[in-house]
Amino acid sequence: MELSRTVASMAVVLGVILAAGHASGDAVVPEAAKPTAQERIDEREALRRVAVEEQQKRKDAYERACGKQIKSDTDFDLCRAAYKRLQPAK
Repeated sequence: MELSRTVASMAVVLGVILAAGHASGDAVVPEAAKPTAQERIDEREALRRVAVEEQQKRKDAYERACGKQIKSDTDFDLCRAAYKRLQPAK
């Protein structure tokens, strides 16, 4: 009788531990939520396109500021600032 009571108690304790572990395991991110390789490539490509557009804007600003004949110190300073923005960030 004592052995059966011990086995039943152990079964209940293991059941409670199993239920608690299962309940806390639901917080794990499922596999479907992880980005696929194609999604990562698409995201990286979108970031690259944005960077290219920004570089083109800086290049256009440089050409506007420095493409004309520099007549004053203000024009020179504008050209210098545009040139500094044109350089890649380190």
